[in-house]
Amino acid sequence: MPARRSAGPEAAAGEARVAERRLPARVRRDLAVLRARWRRRAFAADWRRLARRYPAPGDRDFIVVDIARERLDLFRDGRYRAGWRVSTSRFGVGQRRGSDRTPVGVFRVVGELGRGGPADQVLNAAGPTGRFAKPVLAPGHLAASRLIVGRILLLEGLQPGWNQGGDVDTLARDIFIHGTANVGMLGRPASRGCVQMAPGAVIRLARMILPGALVMITRGVGGLRRIPGPSAGPGNLDFSEIAKK
Repeated sequence: MPARRSAGPEAAAGEARVAERRLPARVRRDLAVLRARWRRRAFAADWRRLARRYPAPGDRDFIVVDIARERLDLFRDGRYRAGWRVSTSRFGVGQRRGSDRTPVGVFRVVGELGRGGPADQVLNAAGPTGRFAKPVLAPGHLAASRLIVGRILLLEGLQPGWNQGGDVDTLARDIFIHGTANVGMLGRPASRGCVQMAPGAVIRLARMILPGALVMITRGVGGLRRIPGPSAGPGNLDFSEIAKK
């Protein structure tokens, strides 16, 4: 009898989700609460490591983007503050220019565009365009995903050769956290590399964080992943991310 091939982490995670759906609703709710507590503690530990490695005044604030959950969470001094649904790339994860994919790794917020403007202002990489856009609630309206509205938070990669420099440079790729007119797609992949939020949510995020806040973008597949990238520090490398660069 042939040996059964072991399932990969994504397949195993899918089987676990199917089994969990068979549990009583109360048990599923309790599991969700426990999982959220565990995830926040793990992110707090990641923040402490990253703040030591990349010291700066803005390191009190830590933004985590979990691609698998299409969610952005904000922590200050290791304590959870707020969370929002987001949309990352509909083309998947990738580091290179021209891929239209969302990069993973460690970043820093190095600027804000559109500050003081209304939530419906349309922006580009140079700032406000003088145009305005209403939110689109209908899902599947990908044309609306091309409109950047509200605010832009500029991201600089902190890992040379991974998300900094050459054709993997996040700032040169114009990868932002920004507001989108396509709010009906939030919670699902829809962007061309950026992390999209509701216009009001990105404005609130911009007001809550200190300049230079740390950002970690992780795949999050099969449960919480460790800090991705080759320069995250010993014991915290996610080699599956490196292989898919």
